[in-house]
Amino acid sequence: MTDGRLRRFEGRHVLVTGGGRGIGRVIALAFAAEGATVTVASRTADQIAAVAAELAGTGAKALAVTCDVGVETDVTRLIDTAQQARGPVEILVNCAGTFSLGPSTSFATAQVRELLDTNVLGTFLVTRGVAPGMIERGYGKVVNFASLLSFTAFPQRAAYAASKGGVLQLTRAFALEWARHGINVNAVAPGMIQIETPHPAVAAGTLSEDRIVGRIPAARRGRPADVAGPVLFLCSEDAAYIHGHTLAVDGGWLVNGYV
Repeated sequence: MTDGRLRRFEGRHVLVTGGGRGIGRVIALAFAAEGATVTVASRTADQIAAVAAELAGTGAKALAVTCDVGVETDVTRLIDTAQQARGPVEILVNCAGTFSLGPSTSFATAQVRELLDTNVLGTFLVTRGVAPGMIERGYGKVVNFASLLSFTAFPQRAAYAASKGGVLQLTRAFALEWARHGINVNAVAPGMIQIETPHPAVAAGTLSEDRIVGRIPAARRGRPADVAGPVLFLCSEDAAYIHGHTLAVDGGWLVNGYV
């Protein structure tokens, strides 16, 4: 993650959905350290209020807006509020997402809908909302959050894998449409990242932490900062000729042919 000596995003307005904790919070702080104005959005008001206060404490301009990205009226309000308060959204990080697992034969329809609404529809709605302004200005950066399950499959994660496969394809399709307008749309696919909440399978006792780490060539779980750095790179001018790419940030998980 950036140490603050670079100022690649001075004066840019960055919107980070899912910015109330974990990876989203660290990404918001990383952008602020490089001079960006940051709007953080989440369904959880107290979390994003705390992050906005943390950002303001560093001297950054910050804004917190509650939003369920799977609800169109919420997304419209988010974008209107952010742009009226802080100016056009020039960089979007679609970090908001949800996860659940269970046997496909008994997986509830409501859970499937929640996964698709948040992970796929939410990514679509927020990106669609900021894209016209980016097209008009001839500049924009979008980074979506895919997953290892955009590329492969794990047991009891059919709906989640479908949602993250959808994010990968949205990334490609948006990039194809908007590259000629000076907009870079890419994605990151985090691997096993250590965040505040335990992995659901570990918490359920169906998967051990040792087995997870043993599968990772880097021999450790990732940290939120390991994801923030690639996100900032994809939003920088160093990545100006990268369109429609999904970058695995996984410690080598996908290239490991051993179980």
